[in-house]
Amino acid sequence: MAGDGMDAVKHLVVLMMENRSFDNLLGFLYADVHNRPPINIPASSPGGQPTFDGLVDASTESPFWNPSNPEYFTANAPPVKVFATKGTKGPSPFLAPNHDPHEEFDHITFQILGPQGWTGPQMKGFLVDYITTDPGHPENANQVMECYSPEQVSVISQLAKNFAASDRWFCSTPNQTLPNRAFVHAGTSMGRVNNKPEPLYQAETIFEVLETTRHSWRVYNDTVIMSLVRLQFPQLWDPLLQPHFRGMEEFEEDCRDGTLPEYSFVEPSFQIAPNDEHPPHDVSLGEQFLLRVWKAVSRGKDWNSTLLVITFDEHGGCYDHVVPPAAVPPDVASNPGEEGFRFDRFGVRVPAVLVSPYIEAGTVFRSPSDVPYDHASILATIRDWLQIPPEKMLSSGRVKQAPTFGNVLTRSAPRTELPVIAQTGAPAHPAKRWIARNDLQAAMLTAHRKRYQHILGNLARLKGLRTPPPKSRPK
Repeated sequence: MAGDGMDAVKHLVVLMMENRSFDNLLGFLYADVHNRPPINIPASSPGGQPTFDGLVDASTESPFWNPSNPEYFTANAPPVKVFATKGTKGPSPFLAPNHDPHEEFDHITFQILGPQGWTGPQMKGFLVDYITTDPGHPENANQVMECYSPEQVSVISQLAKNFAASDRWFCSTPNQTLPNRAFVHAGTSMGRVNNKPEPLYQAETIFEVLETTRHSWRVYNDTVIMSLVRLQFPQLWDPLLQPHFRGMEEFEEDCRDGTLPEYSFVEPSFQIAPNDEHPPHDVSLGEQFLLRVWKAVSRGKDWNSTLLVITFDEHGGCYDHVVPPAAVPPDVASNPGEEGFRFDRFGVRVPAVLVSPYIEAGTVFRSPSDVPYDHASILATIRDWLQIPPEKMLSSGRVKQAPTFGNVLTRSAPRTELPVIAQTGAPAHPAKRWIARNDLQAAMLTAHRKRYQHILGNLARLKGLRTPPPKSRPK
């Protein structure tokens, strides 16, 4: 076993949502106590106070702003500052930002670094980039700087406060959804930087590793459409793997009955009644889904031996103030990968919450080393927890360096009282609107077509094998 808090864990459940930055959802989590949480892991310096790298209410002294004028970058003009503010506003606050920010590699690069050749402060390009995506509606521009209040996103906020949140968990790469989800499954995106489903992802995943080492696993998703995990990696199309892919009703049953596998990966709905929180999808629906997962896990037969990890694949263009650090390339295919990117820096911070009765309430955790947490930390933790031999584990250089998080489970005995987690921020009548298809949804549809072509090709080959040879004509 891992030799840390993971020794008490029999079931690891990972829920990955969509496209929200840390500041967007959790930036104001501890603002009411001046960003001083009860507990830091690692502990704060001797004589120091615990810290939480969140936001403060907007003012002329706040460092949390973006310029709204492009001339700030191009003509050295003074910035027209728009501050990060607490609470989303307008007639549909749970749809903010109410058009989809760009998340392609070049846009994310601008959001973090500014235009090419820019030598000024980083993390200042979110607003200008967002304005360019919907120039006809300047009244909506500042939404990318609006951050949800803890009351609006009460489920994830209460879970974070009652258990543990990391204020230094970065998405694995400054790219879109599919590359980042590839990192959580394979430790690499094979050099991909955007949501192109072709060529298909032919990388070994943690699921094959678990199959080889005879550990149990399942993927649960909240839709009738095939799991995104399965769509992304064609080796998982194998019909013999079907028992590993289940719906949310089966997840709830497995939690209730104590029949969860060792590793579970949970997905929201990305297309039909989407509750994935991808802007501008309704955040309150994502909160409902998160509450459903919490109730299933916490009321389950094996609650005391289950660790729930909640995180987001990438920031989706939403504002965050912390500069992503340097990273190591995961493999040769990524050095360089597409567009010349060497995968030598992480993406933007995303929310990451750990939930277990072995975690003290009010914990804020960071990596104990110079390498920060990212999605590869999930794979590294699985490796150590299940004692997977190096020769059978994924070969990703990123996974080899990633810190594990078993040290966050500090209690010697589980907590006996279950905190009450409730959704207080849902509107009485959630606003509804037509939402244009986003890049991820388009990529999923393309992957579906590829899979159907694959099935039809297999059927044609089987038909050809079974067709008897033509009878010879009688003379």
